Amino acid sequence: MLFLVFQVGADRFALEAARVVEVLAMVELQKIAGAPVGTAGEFVYRGESVPVLDLCLLTLGRPSNLRLSTRVILLRHEPQPGMIKPLGLIAEHATELAQKNLGEFTSVGDGLVAPDPRGRLRLLQLDKLLTPELRDLLAVYYFSQTLEAEPAA
Repeated sequence: MLFLVFQVGADRFALEAARVVEVLAMVELQKIAGAPVGTAGEFVYRGESVPVLDLCLLTLGRPSNLRLSTRVILLRHEPQPGMIKPLGLIAEHATELAQKNLGEFTSVGDGLVAPDPRGRLRLLQLDKLLTPELRDLLAVYYFSQTLEAEPAA
């Protein structure tokens, strides 16, 4: 199975490449009024508004560093069974691919980890990162699209 590899702080993560629609250079984001911590903003992709979460902000409490290798990973998110919606994730060093079998990932603490020549890879489990506030935001976003965007400061 093919995985996109990226960093969140010093940790390397893997995300199933089949879930990835596209890996984009950083785009200009519009802030979402009243959005919970972890939300970076939104942008329009092929005519559809896409909410974007910052993985560093969600896990480390600081925004991702804006480097040339910092990307927006546009993925297929399944907010409920049978419903696929776009979701953007900001990640650092999102420039590698790795071939792994799911069986290589073993349970360590509350996550799944696989050995890698550069240390270890943690499997991104997005559902474990989403707070109730973020779930509510995404539900409102996906089902009503009534949030107002403000220009980024």
